[in-house]
Amino acid sequence: MSSKDVYLPDDPNRRQTSPFYGRHALNVDYVRTFMGSVPGASPNDFERDICGTVRSGMPDEKGSNRRVPAMLAKLPRAYRRTNRELRQLHDDTLAWWQNDVLHGDGSGDPLADLRAAGQRFYETMSVHIRVRTFLQGVQGALVGVAEKSGRPELALTLFAGFGDVSESALAEDIWSLGSGRIDLDTFIARHGFYGPNEGMVWTSSWREDPAPLHSLVRSVTARTDNGAARSQAAMDARKEAEAELMAGMSGPQRRLTRFLFNQAAAQVRNLELGKASYHIALDGCRAAARRVGKQFELTGVLADSEDVFFLTIEELADPPENVRELVSFRRQRRREYEAVEIPMTFYGVPDPIQATVDTAAIRELTGIAASNGIAEGRARLVSTEDDDLFEDGDILVCYSTNPSWTPLFTLVDAVVIDIGSTASHGAIVARELGIPCVINTGNGSRVIQDGDRIRVDGTNGTVTILGRL
Repeated sequence: MSSKDVYLPDDPNRRQTSPFYGRHALNVDYVRTFMGSVPGASPNDFERDICGTVRSGMPDEKGSNRRVPAMLAKLPRAYRRTNRELRQLHDDTLAWWQNDVLHGDGSGDPLADLRAAGQRFYETMSVHIRVRTFLQGVQGALVGVAEKSGRPELALTLFAGFGDVSESALAEDIWSLGSGRIDLDTFIARHGFYGPNEGMVWTSSWREDPAPLHSLVRSVTARTDNGAARSQAAMDARKEAEAELMAGMSGPQRRLTRFLFNQAAAQVRNLELGKASYHIALDGCRAAARRVGKQFELTGVLADSEDVFFLTIEELADPPENVRELVSFRRQRRREYEAVEIPMTFYGVPDPIQATVDTAAIRELTGIAASNGIAEGRARLVSTEDDDLFEDGDILVCYSTNPSWTPLFTLVDAVVIDIGSTASHGAIVARELGIPCVINTGNGSRVIQDGDRIRVDGTNGTVTILGRL
């Protein structure tokens, strides 16, 4: 972007993001316009990768050459340094978290600690967004190569089974915890910044409350298969697809394609490492905010230390006179927003969805084929990972997923997710672990009932309800 493009517009229609009923929404049309000005980028590819599908009749404008000189100067250097920068940032953030958050109480000034943790979140999220941009470019290039070679069906297989993904280590450590190979303290030191809904700062991480881990551990100890065979099968399938795709290529084509294969692996790993990095920083924000809350409760500013999460950092630095009334209002507003459901895509301000549609008659759902394979089993409708035990043949059905859900993926035969695309976290983890996944069903978690018998076709993107509970 040029410097004149970097500003916060007064016109909300020109802002890249905005909240609606407490949900953070992306202005797809605005970002499409921006992506259309970048040479080599495709607005339709962007919409497909972010939203899962492209609206009918959308023009696929090609980019101008206006920013080519700037891109030639900036992009190669930024691309080359990202791997090193991300790894260094992750390791530094993890060491800070272990010293100051897990085993310490910060500097003694919790508000300063909160600001510092917020800055770490900003830095880690900025690199993560850069990696996601790179990943979209690599994924689009691989899809293009597969289509030009007449093998579009290989595109999904080529984007799976890379190994050495940070969430895979989380899943492996859950199994090690369940089998007694590592203890709880070791597990928390490695992954304690995760927890139920860890993307929300006001929730409790495993560092604070390890109780949600108990059901996960009980589930894995009841199973003998840790999913290693399925993960290896996904890796083998990817290598076979790579060989098939390059079989008819010339030397230069093969070198370029091999480069794309290597970059796909690197950027998938970077994406998950970046996600872990900003969750570590977020847990530092969570810890510092709770220390501020305790101070405010002791001094009588707040009635409850948890009320701190209804205030901005600026308000914490200089609490308004009506701070308790403000907290009460915002608490009630959040309850109202939680009761509202909005459509996945919309124009202008969304109209809340009225739950009047008879979902009992629906027998098939269509989404995006996100991980190949077919599985049949009992649907388990899950809202957090702190649920009942999973049994052999169960299929995970949910609205969205968090990194802390990764161990659940090793316990189920397939995954169905309401929102996302093939580059979303749930889809990437499903492919790494070699289980079928259909994503972007829209209303799967409302149509499918807990206990229904369903068939998940991750190759064609369909979910069939075979029998109601």
